[in-house]
Amino acid sequence: MAKRKINAAMMLAAGADAHLQTKTRPVSHAKPINGETFSELPIQDIRDNPMQPRLHIDPDELEDLSRSIKLHGLIQPIAVIKVTEGEYVLKAGHRRLMAHQKLGLSTIKAIVQEEPILNQHDGEKALFEIAVMENTHRDNLNPLELALSLRHALDRGLYHNMDEIALALGKSKSYVSKVLKVLALEDAIIHDLSRNKSTNDIEALYEIQKIKSGEEQIRVYFDFIAKKLDRKALRARNKAAKPPRAKAPYAFSKKAHQTRLELDLHSLDVEAREQLHKELEAVIKRYYH
Repeated sequence: MAKRKINAAMMLAAGADAHLQTKTRPVSHAKPINGETFSELPIQDIRDNPMQPRLHIDPDELEDLSRSIKLHGLIQPIAVIKVTEGEYVLKAGHRRLMAHQKLGLSTIKAIVQEEPILNQHDGEKALFEIAVMENTHRDNLNPLELALSLRHALDRGLYHNMDEIALALGKSKSYVSKVLKVLALEDAIIHDLSRNKSTNDIEALYEIQKIKSGEEQIRVYFDFIAKKLDRKALRARNKAAKPPRAKAPYAFSKKAHQTRLELDLHSLDVEAREQLHKELEAVIKRYYH
């Protein structure tokens, strides 16, 4: 089955709130505490984090949240970064902001963090780290979304390699490598992860992508999300599928005053064995007169 190249930038852009606009509006601030203030901001002054990894918001969850906000108000303010006067970038609270928009509200309660102006490269890195860490710490980021976000950051040159991005996120290089392997999964699996978010188990997805056959990979994936297989069974399956390592026909070892050579002659016919013996004997006589 043919693989397609994943366009991380395109998929991330498709999941962003492109309709959020920035305009200058007066805002009343409280007294800053540790560089943060509590404010009620015009929604039109808040733009989404351009490095936001989330692709989709469940419409039922958004409907429930909108209903709750309408009945009880916003219990937990969103968090934003003040870029300039009247311009804010969303730090945390993507769904809460969307719920306010859905309800047609014009303002939203927010914790405002003052942020010095950075150059574009460092600014993008900061926004990427904020977006990814916010979602991963809440354990609600789909592995595909996370993989696309990491790939996008690497493709844009925000980080030179996996070591740098792992250090920035406080994760191991192995973890980052396994997340990126999600993009090697078959199209049918990518589609399911994008639409249904059927699993957040990165370790299981890493095991599934090891399967060479595309059809078998898809079958095993859907068996896993149907709970016919668990992660332990996936690892056992892959281990059993590995071909046994071919045993070398010879073994050579040496110590300070001893050398040992063992040869398996089963694959040689009688003539080849005799020739081998003659050549070995000639080599030995060259050193032992």
